[in-house]
Amino acid sequence: MNLKPHASWFPWLLFALMTLHSAIRYTIFNPSFGNSDEPLLFVILVVVLWIERSSVKASLRGMKNGNLISGLALLGAGWALYTAGRLYPVMILEIWGLFCIAAGLVGTLAPTQYQRSSFFIALAGTIIVLIGWVAPELFSSELALAIADSAAKILTATILPVVSNGVTLYFGPYSAEVTKACSGMNSIFSLTALSVLYLRESAQRKPWHLLLLVACVLPVAVLTNLFRVIVLVLATNYIGDGFAQGFFHDATGIFVFLVALATLALIDHLLFHTYRGITQTEQTAHADQQIQHAGHSDRPLARFIAALGRNKGTSDL
Repeated sequence: MNLKPHASWFPWLLFALMTLHSAIRYTIFNPSFGNSDEPLLFVILVVVLWIERSSVKASLRGMKNGNLISGLALLGAGWALYTAGRLYPVMILEIWGLFCIAAGLVGTLAPTQYQRSSFFIALAGTIIVLIGWVAPELFSSELALAIADSAAKILTATILPVVSNGVTLYFGPYSAEVTKACSGMNSIFSLTALSVLYLRESAQRKPWHLLLLVACVLPVAVLTNLFRVIVLVLATNYIGDGFAQGFFHDATGIFVFLVALATLALIDHLLFHTYRGITQTEQTAHADQQIQHAGHSDRPLARFIAALGRNKGTSDL
């Protein structure tokens, strides 16, 4: 692979250094690392680029230029987002900018047949950021209130009297607060990313399939975390606050994420097989119509051939 004539490796080297610097800044030197899923977006960025590695390799070769208009537009948007994220600082803006910069490099340096990869990189970053950041910021308080109220009603109607006051639950001698994490928002990043990347690898899925599965991320995350809140309340009441707020608290967080992921996989399975069943039914009906049409059209010919056979048999006698 000849890199020297075009030096296409240099923008990618700069991009790699920027990504590495941001990742170290927000993980190793971040005291709150581990309390949020946001640093996982750096891993997701790497996975996206790995999936689109053929387009990245093509841009590194630098043999042909891509679409300069769309590529430079993505680069400009990426630099603006990255700079804003550095100035404030807001990690999610930096990561969004890195997604767009990578998309711009592919769009500018890779041949035009790789434009779809460029748009996918930008779209994946945008979807993950918007669903995983904007939606939680807008709806986390309302979701926490809704989960607290729903948990109190379910527990009161079944097992344990629970009173909700805002996001705080009161039961027995205990009280518990439904935080942003318990409302399911910390699962949004990973679930959305896995949905988008999984469907990108599944060529048999249709665009509407992608949209439906991504749309299911939010309700699935909220419902599974409602189950988590109920379990934590029961563990606190019957075992103790120390147990419920220790390892068990973190373990239930991992468990509900796995349940949410399995639920999304089940939804994907049902959507895929429903679509395939409808398609096979339509194909079978179409084939039956063709056979019936062919049968009707061949009857005169069959009678003519049979008549020729009878005439031939009579003359031989």
